[in-house]
Amino acid sequence: MDGPHTEPPSKTSTFPNTADKLHNILPGWSANKKKIVMVTGSSGTSRMLGIPDIKEMIYENRKTYAEMHGLEFMWANMTSYNLPDGAPIYWNKIPILKDAFERFPDAEWVWWMDVDIIIMNMTLDISKHVLSPKGMAQHVLLDEPITGAGGADTGYRTPATYKPDDINFVISKDAWGMNVGNFLMRRGEWSKWLLDLWIEPLYIAQNWVFPENDGWTHMWKHHQIVKDHAVCMDQRSMNAYPDYNFLGEHWQPGDHIVHFAGCGDSPQCESEWMKYWNLREKVEVPMTVQMKLHDGTAEIEDVQGGGKR
Repeated sequence: MDGPHTEPPSKTSTFPNTADKLHNILPGWSANKKKIVMVTGSSGTSRMLGIPDIKEMIYENRKTYAEMHGLEFMWANMTSYNLPDGAPIYWNKIPILKDAFERFPDAEWVWWMDVDIIIMNMTLDISKHVLSPKGMAQHVLLDEPITGAGGADTGYRTPATYKPDDINFVISKDAWGMNVGNFLMRRGEWSKWLLDLWIEPLYIAQNWVFPENDGWTHMWKHHQIVKDHAVCMDQRSMNAYPDYNFLGEHWQPGDHIVHFAGCGDSPQCESEWMKYWNLREKVEVPMTVQMKLHDGTAEIEDVQGGGKR
């Protein structure tokens, strides 16, 4: 299996000047305008999806991407962010997002990615691909129906227009609606308000099938101020699925990520994960990342709740 690199590096990695490339594509716009922290959370268990060394793979994949594109990176232990009243662990995503904004005060955007995601296209910059005016124009879904569980018609549609400067939340959808496995949130008063509303005790008490995901959908449907500041992107732009998953569009070469939503720990998960892991774009792993994986000091679930760094 092609797992994470564990041998000590022999030379320092170098990456292309992404900002210069973007300037040539979008005159007057630079990736340096957007400071982003990539955030991942997991539960502290030793295995996920039944795959040995999967956390080391995820660390290599995301930390390498962060180094390539000048992003910050935070991996939180979700079990240390316990909400009151026995809330399911899925809800801990929200206090982790709050913590990320506190720990990285210069970050303009927080980019949440569920742990069951592989970045497949390593050279595709998230700032250009999703957050730039050109990226939004290419991928935002306008006046598109939002389906629900089972693909049922909800009667709701995405807005017919949007203003890029008003957008504080970027998400995509699948055949069952919007999916909070991969999204971006901009720092600001709107986001502070949204994060407080998202963990409203009445929401947590609901018997929703997809707890925090259904909470987001509820806010988007019933609060115009949420809909006014969010855009929904086409699925393959930021939430493509592996080819066995019938709930949405499948990953194609060149797509940014592949998301193993709902995979669980069946034998199929391991074989499918390794198939896509071996299909990912291969880039040189930075020396610092290789060394941390080799000596066991990689920052995997190192961020705990309850205080700033």
